[in-house]
Amino acid sequence: MARSDTDPRTLFSQLPSDRWIDLVFERLHAESPAAVREREAHSFDAVAAPFSDALLLFGAGWLGRFVLNGLRKAGVEPIAFIDNNPMIWGTTVEGLPVLSPVDALARHGATSCVVVTVYHGSTVTAQLRSAGFPRIAPVIHLFWKYATQFIPSSCTDLPHRLVEQEGAIRAGFAVLADDASRREFCEQLLWRFHPAGSILSAHQPGADTYFPDDVVVPLAEEVFVDCGAFDGDSARAFLARRGGAFGRMFLLEPDADNRAALRGWMATLPTEAAARITALPYGVSDQDATFSFRATHNAGSTLLSTDGDVSIDCRRLDTLFAQESPTFIKMDIEGAEPMAITGGAGTLRTRRPVLAICVYHRSEHLWEIPTLIHRIQPDYRLFVRRYAEDCWELVCYAVPVERLVERFASPR
Repeated sequence: MARSDTDPRTLFSQLPSDRWIDLVFERLHAESPAAVREREAHSFDAVAAPFSDALLLFGAGWLGRFVLNGLRKAGVEPIAFIDNNPMIWGTTVEGLPVLSPVDALARHGATSCVVVTVYHGSTVTAQLRSAGFPRIAPVIHLFWKYATQFIPSSCTDLPHRLVEQEGAIRAGFAVLADDASRREFCEQLLWRFHPAGSILSAHQPGADTYFPDDVVVPLAEEVFVDCGAFDGDSARAFLARRGGAFGRMFLLEPDADNRAALRGWMATLPTEAAARITALPYGVSDQDATFSFRATHNAGSTLLSTDGDVSIDCRRLDTLFAQESPTFIKMDIEGAEPMAITGGAGTLRTRRPVLAICVYHRSEHLWEIPTLIHRIQPDYRLFVRRYAEDCWELVCYAVPVERLVERFASPR
């Protein structure tokens, strides 16, 4: 094995891909458990001190509101949001004032730390540095400091827990079908263990999210099931991607406000197309039951919440589609994906739909979801692709061999 201080990206090109996971754990084991825990506990304060509790959150979108909610639970009240959108300057979001970057720097720049709470943080970080903000922290270090509030309900975990899950991680790596997936998997582990540095390769184009035509052969009569349909954003992308051609669409969205927006979009469609689209008011789980649900009325509405504010009906995919034959199932359901997959095990075994499953809502989903799908349907080929910076917008694709593009269709 090459020296442990060699850039892993160089070593990936020198080693057979089935040994990349060995390289990863060589790196993880090189740091003592005590040193890892010390780094977890103090990395945020090392950047933010002496203003670790005087925080500005750059980005008033979903991630910013998620961070605000967690900080308040931890007893920390940020100073303000910063945002580049002039339409919300001078307003409040979740009771927190929103400032322009110029105003934030003038009022608080010398006595605060800015936490970057947007999904593509590198551009914002460069903007803040250029403007003269002296303290800028990535959100992952904040998650580590307030692990009780943010972990595991985010895409990251405490680094020492990666080492503790080595067996499960290796099992997830073993079922991946191509080197691009293996590289993404390994780079994710290295980045999550020690985010300093630019270990991650460039992400895939965001426009390709859920629909990787370089892996999956499209069907003209696709029966598309969207679990977590939100306001129809993925359905619109599906229609645009397929030139409007499809067989049926079933759009599942339990949040009433989101569903109203979804139906509003459906009402704009040609009558013939709208007649083949069904909006269903259900969450998806491993049982047909009523669950507590936190309705945020945006993309963050979730079944997995300790502070649910409404009750919703959930259905197993096997129940919903006992008389249908889905050919493509997408899931973005804020961490409930394993339960939904389990509730659709019969459908996966008998109908063999393509799956596009988000694996970033919890750190362990990166390896647990591919392993779960493989256990249910071993004939799937499994891929991982990322469509944003860092750990966000990771999708696992499970593809039956008859739907693979030609270069992946040969036997393993």
